[in-house]
Amino acid sequence: MTVTVEMPQAPVIAAAARLTSRRTHLFASVALGALIALGGCAGTGTSTDRATSTSPAASNVTTKTADAASAKEDQPELGSDDIRKAAIEATRTQDYVAAATYWSTLYDRDPKDVDTVVHYSRALRQIGSLEQSGNVMQKIYLTQADNADVLAEYGKVLTSLGKTDQAVALLQHASELNKNDWTLYSAYGVALDQLGRFDEAQAQYGAALALSPDNPTILANLGLSYAQSGDLDGAEKVLRQAVADPRCDAHARQNLALVLGIKGNFAEATRLANADLPAQIAENNLTYMHEMLAAPAVYKQMEQLDQQSGGKPASTPAIAQP
Repeated sequence: MTVTVEMPQAPVIAAAARLTSRRTHLFASVALGALIALGGCAGTGTSTDRATSTSPAASNVTTKTADAASAKEDQPELGSDDIRKAAIEATRTQDYVAAATYWSTLYDRDPKDVDTVVHYSRALRQIGSLEQSGNVMQKIYLTQADNADVLAEYGKVLTSLGKTDQAVALLQHASELNKNDWTLYSAYGVALDQLGRFDEAQAQYGAALALSPDNPTILANLGLSYAQSGDLDGAEKVLRQAVADPRCDAHARQNLALVLGIKGNFAEATRLANADLPAQIAENNLTYMHEMLAAPAVYKQMEQLDQQSGGKPASTPAIAQP
């Protein structure tokens, strides 16, 4: 099977937040620029959120794509065990394009092997090939509807595709089958957040943290959930805890930058934004945010949009997700 390499999903700044009528659309608008600028990690947004070719991550994907294509030509000479070892190593080093290529070869050889299918789908998610990932999981789900690993991965893919209602059912079932995997509870929380069920989502993040205390990925998602539910102080507290962890990546930093910007702390928001974004893009995002906060006419327009949408967030958050 040919691996379709798309631009990776961006590490997160919140794409929408249910703070107030005004802040909901502010989050959506400011996040769009950051999502386009950031690259490198898979998030849970729609398949249309792509890094542009001007980002460092985009050029990195191009380089890795060429390497992976070359590697695939050599693979027929290798046994499945050797290819599996190479796939695992590529995953460990976060070379997801190469990982997807290796897993693709194994998938071609045995498309019914659950471990291969799940790893292949995960690698496809990491490089932004969500539709292809969804197709792979849909096929295996038809015969493995009670397999916790299949349910978990398919639920994560559907969340990334914005098919949240379906994802919630699968992730709930997966978490009932496997109560010791923190990623299931975290992914379940992400899906619930997308439906605006913030209290339930935060309970799932609590269950995830009980299994993996102080995990910065979970904390980044929890902080974003607080922000969406309108608790900016709670969001800031949790996101600062995540950012203080050496394992923290761009997800938590950019979420914290956005929350601080909404609260008016532009100096620290700028510093955090500059850690992951090109300086000009970070400055443009924060300037745009500042202008929107100071524009009463924009507030009125936002309130009108909220009325038209029934008060629902303007777009789906992009979340840190393994």
